[in-house]
Amino acid sequence: METFAFALSVTGPIFLTLIIGYWLARIGLLREAFVDDASRLVFMITLPVLLFIKIFTADAELGRQLPLLTAGLLGTLVTIPLAWLAARPLVRGDRSAFIQGAFRGNLGIIGLAWAANAYGSSGLAQAALLMAVVTILYNLAAVALFAVYSQEVKFSWARLARDIAQNPLIAGIVLALIGRAIGLQLPDILLQTGDYLASITLPLALLCIGASLDFSLLKRSSLAAFGATAIKLLAVPAIMLGFGWMMHLSPQSMGILLLLAATPSATVSFIMARALGGNSQLAANIVALSTLLSIVTASLGLAMIEVLFQR
Repeated sequence: METFAFALSVTGPIFLTLIIGYWLARIGLLREAFVDDASRLVFMITLPVLLFIKIFTADAELGRQLPLLTAGLLGTLVTIPLAWLAARPLVRGDRSAFIQGAFRGNLGIIGLAWAANAYGSSGLAQAALLMAVVTILYNLAAVALFAVYSQEVKFSWARLARDIAQNPLIAGIVLALIGRAIGLQLPDILLQTGDYLASITLPLALLCIGASLDFSLLKRSSLAAFGATAIKLLAVPAIMLGFGWMMHLSPQSMGILLLLAATPSATVSFIMARALGGNSQLAANIVALSTLLSIVTASLGLAMIEVLFQR
């Protein structure tokens, strides 16, 4: 019981913050214009600063995280083809939204928040590095999928490379790694300013995600939405943990791997589906459904990690 209480203490506050954001939007205190501006602020400024600060000041060396990064990389490379195979029975126009919803998790906000709640600054730094590796694969797969299944978009390596290079989250991580490698020393005043900006990131981002959710879509959820959610919340974590076990990860690293793998489908999958000609309704259903159910699956998964690897 204590183990599950710990797991719920990690995931519960994040879920409640999402619900508060959802409620504030429903009563008109979080308006769409504010949510748009705040989301842009988080993506462009405060989240990159948070990632930079946590990695730049972390005690752990990058070389010690290679087993974790390898497990995350291999797991992602397996889950994308699995989602593609599961989508084969669907009509062509639904496949891209299904596949992306089945493998692409909300690492940058919910994953980092869970990691910070569970393991503090060291866990947040580990999660940030893992997120960087997996996010690049996410972008490659997502753009390729919509190019294959959409009549409106053609795949472009140049555009993909530009999008990755201009991604503020990846830029923050790369700059932190370069700074550590060259032994850069930053003045305390800059680090403290960075901490101020970083401290608002996760609460603000979670409120914005909550405000953007539309649980009324659950009434129209299809079998495809339930199938993609099952893959995202059950199959993906199981595969990731299998690779983590093969890499002999530490209990904390296994927990980080589980928490990032068990995140609900990323809201960006809905945005990309709408922009690139996919089934945006299906994408929105997957996001809402997986967000609602992830509190249960992630809590149970983390409790399992605590039982199997801590005792």
